[in-house]
Amino acid sequence: MTVSWAEKRATSFWSDGMLWPLLAGVPVGLLFLGATQLPSKWFFFLLLGSLIVTVSFAPIDRKAYYLFLLVLGIPMEVDLNLGFQPSSVNRSTYGFLIHASHIPLAALYLIWFARCVTAKLPWHISTRGLIPLCGLFVSGCISVYLTNDRLFGAFDLFALLMSLLLFVYAASDIRERREVQLVLVALMIALGIEGTIALGQYVTGSALGLEFFGASWQYSAAPGLAALTRVSGTLGHPNSLALFFDLLLPLGFSLLFCPMHRHLKNILLAAVVLGIVGQIATLSRGGITSVGLTLGILLLVHWREGIGMLRGIFILAAAALLVAGPLLMTQNPVRERFFQHDYGSAYGRVPHMQVAFNILRDRPLFGVGLNRYTAAAQYYDDTPERIISAWQSPVHNLFLFIAGEVGLVGLGCFLLFLVTVFRALLPALRSPDPFIANTGLGLLMGFLTYSAHTQIDYNHWTHWHVLWFLLGLAVSMGRLAGSMSTVQAERS
Repeated sequence: MTVSWAEKRATSFWSDGMLWPLLAGVPVGLLFLGATQLPSKWFFFLLLGSLIVTVSFAPIDRKAYYLFLLVLGIPMEVDLNLGFQPSSVNRSTYGFLIHASHIPLAALYLIWFARCVTAKLPWHISTRGLIPLCGLFVSGCISVYLTNDRLFGAFDLFALLMSLLLFVYAASDIRERREVQLVLVALMIALGIEGTIALGQYVTGSALGLEFFGASWQYSAAPGLAALTRVSGTLGHPNSLALFFDLLLPLGFSLLFCPMHRHLKNILLAAVVLGIVGQIATLSRGGITSVGLTLGILLLVHWREGIGMLRGIFILAAAALLVAGPLLMTQNPVRERFFQHDYGSAYGRVPHMQVAFNILRDRPLFGVGLNRYTAAAQYYDDTPERIISAWQSPVHNLFLFIAGEVGLVGLGCFLLFLVTVFRALLPALRSPDPFIANTGLGLLMGFLTYSAHTQIDYNHWTHWHVLWFLLGLAVSMGRLAGSMSTVQAERS
C-alpha cells in the first residue's frame, strides 16, 4: 500500500520531534508538583504518568506504544478521585474519576487528531451504536437533573463519558490487522498477569504488596465454617476479577484454535490456564459456572466439524464427571463455597431484586439517578429482612441496576447499544480467516458469559473499562472482516 506525502508528513510531525519538544517539560513539572505539594497517591500517580510520557520521546511507534499501555492499564485500579466526597452509603464513584488508562487514551486521541489535521485525512469515526449511546448518556443526565444529589451524579456522568470515549476510540481507530494483533497480545498478557497475581494471593493469603495497583486480600466466613480466601487480583474485589476473567477467558480459549507457531500457542495456553486457575481462586460461583459452561460450548463449536457434536458432548460429559468427582468427594474450598458457605448472600439477592422492582414502579422512566442507587434504595426497602440496611449494595443484577439508576429509557438504550455491537460483530463470525473468526467468536462468547454472570451479580457499569474497550474492539473486528471481504470480492 502506497503512503501519500501528507501521511508521511503526519508521521514525521510526531517521529521527527516537531511537537514532542513542546511537551518535554511536562514530566519534570508533574514530578516537581507531585513531590512538593501533593499527597503520596498523587505523587505515584503522576510519577507513573510522567514515565509513560517520557518513554514516548524515544523513536518508537507511538500509537502502538500507547495502545499497548492502554490495554495493560485497563485492569489495574490505579485511579484518583478529583474533588473526593465521602459518603455514608456505597457509591460507584466518589469524585471525578481519573484512571491510569486515561493517560494513554488521551495520547491516542492526540495522535489521532494530529494525524487527521496535519495530513488532512478523514476521521473515520465509527457510528455503530452512537445513537443509543447518546440516548444512554442523555438519560443519565436527566436522571441526575431530577435528583437532589447532583454532585455524586456528576461524578458518575464523568465516568460514563470517559468510558464512551474509550469505546469510540477502540471502535474507530483500531483499523489494521497488526493493531488488532497487538491488542490481543496485550489482553492475553493481562490475562496471564491477573491469573498469576490471583494464584500468588491465594497461596500467600496477602495482596502481595500490590495495593497501589488495586490489589486487596479478602476472606469470608460463615458461622461454624472455616474462612475462605477470595482473591481480587488488581480489580479490588473478587467478583470484579471474576467478571474480568468472564470476558477474557473465552477470547483466549478461542484463539487457541487459530493456526500459530507452537511456542506462541504454548504461551497462550499458559495464559489461559493461569486465567482459569485465577477464576477458580476468586471462588465466584457465578464466574466459575458461567466460564465452565462457555468453554464447554466453545469446545463443541470447534469439535462439531472434527469429531462430531454427539461425540464431543460425550467427551465433555465424561470430563465433567472426572472433575466433579474429586471436587464433591473431598473437602476443598470450591466445594465449601458452592455447597456450604455463605448461603445468606445467595438468598439475599432475591429481596434485593424486590427493592429494585419497587424503584421501577415508582420511577420507571429515569430511575433514581446515577450514583444514587444505594442511597435511594433504603426508601424503597419494604422487605422483611430490611435487606438494604443489612447488605448495603446495589441489586445483584446488572440490568436491574442500570434500570434503577437511569430508568427503563436508559436500560432500553443500553440494550439497543449491545444489540448494535453484536450485529456489527457478525461479519467477523462469518469470516473465512480463522484469526478473525476465532477472535470474533471469543469476543461474543465473552460478552455472553459476562451477561450470564451479571444476572446474579453487578459491577459499576459506568466505568467498567474492560467491557467498554472490548465492545469497541468488537466493532473494529466486524469492520476489519467486512473490509477484507470487500477486497477479496474485488480481486475475484
